[in-house]
Amino acid sequence: MVHIKRRTFITGMLHAAAAAAVSHGQSPLLLKEVMPGSTLATDPRRPQYHLLPAANWMNDPNGPIYFKGHYHMFYQYNPNGAFWGDMHWGHAISPDMIRWRHLSVALAPTPGGPDAEGCFSGTAVVQDGRVVFVYTGVRTVPKDQATINDGVNSFRETQCLATADNSSLTEFTKLAEPVIETPPAGMKVTGFRDPSPWRQGDV
Repeated sequence: MVHIKRRTFITGMLHAAAAAAVSHGQSPLLLKEVMPGSTLATDPRRPQYHLLPAANWMNDPNGPIYFKGHYHMFYQYNPNGAFWGDMHWGHAISPDMIRWRHLSVALAPTPGGPDAEGCFSGTAVVQDGRVVFVYTGVRTVPKDQATINDGVNSFRETQCLATADNSSLTEFTKLAEPVIETPPAGMKVTGFRDPSPWRQGDV
């Protein structure tokens, strides 16, 4: 059995991908394109192949979609620190799911809106040629109105919509009000989030 270090294997795979890209007339794949900065690229505790932001906290992938020749990955992201909270949707694009380029935040909380305390997880769909996010917005409410109460936060979760204003998916317009404001009547919930819609019939 041949033993090989994980880092050596990953580096070799990246160089092989670079050679393949060059042979097909594409730009060569460089480690700095995968990992921003030489310090990060040599950090033994940081994954070298998986998508990561340059800094701060990330979590769930949200609304991954292939649109207009690019793979788009959105993800839960706190732009203000390496800890949970202040949820935004980070955004990165790739032509091949190997080389990633980070773009500006796609969704941010709207003060006074249904997502005032965070844009939680959701899904991307294409409706009439435009990308639409269906996502969970959260805001702080009294305990008797909350759909989640973890002892720290008292959040009401509602399902919201945001529609892309351009094909690069860098600008979105949100509906001012949730499209699903409450769980079904009589249902006791400990969480009401992470919508995933589907098309049924011609509706």
